[in-house]
Amino acid sequence: VTRQEWMREQGVGSQYLAPWLDIQGYTMPPGKEADWVRLLNEHMVQTAKDSGPAFQTIAAVPMQDGERAARELEYAVKTLGMLGVMLPSDPAEVDVADSSLEPFWASAEEMDVPVMLHGASHSKWPLVGPGFMAFSMGRTLDTTILAAKLIHSGLLDRHPKLKLMLCHGGGSLPYLIGRVDVAYRRGMEKLTDLKKDGPEDYMSMLYYDTVTVNPRSLKLLLDLAGPEHVLLGSDWVWAAMSGGLMDAVAHVGLDQADQDRITRQNALSLFKG
Repeated sequence: VTRQEWMREQGVGSQYLAPWLDIQGYTMPPGKEADWVRLLNEHMVQTAKDSGPAFQTIAAVPMQDGERAARELEYAVKTLGMLGVMLPSDPAEVDVADSSLEPFWASAEEMDVPVMLHGASHSKWPLVGPGFMAFSMGRTLDTTILAAKLIHSGLLDRHPKLKLMLCHGGGSLPYLIGRVDVAYRRGMEKLTDLKKDGPEDYMSMLYYDTVTVNPRSLKLLLDLAGPEHVLLGSDWVWAAMSGGLMDAVAHVGLDQADQDRITRQNALSLFKG
């Protein structure tokens, strides 16, 4: 089934398309990575235009250098008209929470561009291994750890207007945030002194998609973050949703206004273009 056919079956009128992580060039030498990312972004934009008005695009950036990442983000947004950027949680040789990427975060905040964090693959998780455990556990574990680390680093204190979105419903973070919070308050895990009382207070500053693949998990996320910070996600074609795409949103006790927020309005507000 083609993407357009699937969208019609699911009642989806438009999609924001992000580049597959495995072709974003993070294992290339720095100069070649930047050239490759530029080519990737330009081709994504052209392909979306050729496919009709239903598609908007989300950029990749070269993460090996914060200044270069900031420049590519500006080009992608201001020249190509892309609406956001997707980062892998663990690109090769790069710590996404490192201060060297500060120019990128500052640029994303200044341009009001959403930054999506997507779990990377799982080579650093020997217990996970290849195959289905990498898909179901490896990527979500990566997202969970990086999101907690970014909060601990004070990123959201330095950039309070930054729009940071966690894929796959935030991984395990909504379930584990209480433990993260207690560890910070007891001084067991503290990278810096946060302006808020603890990490849990930052959860409502983040955005999340609905790709939990389970209504009970989605309900937990909604209780924590609120429907204003959750957006409909598909993970097409990787995650086989049980039932229709809208089913999870329809079965968590939301009124029609909140369902409309999650399935449409939040995306329009977050991804401006």
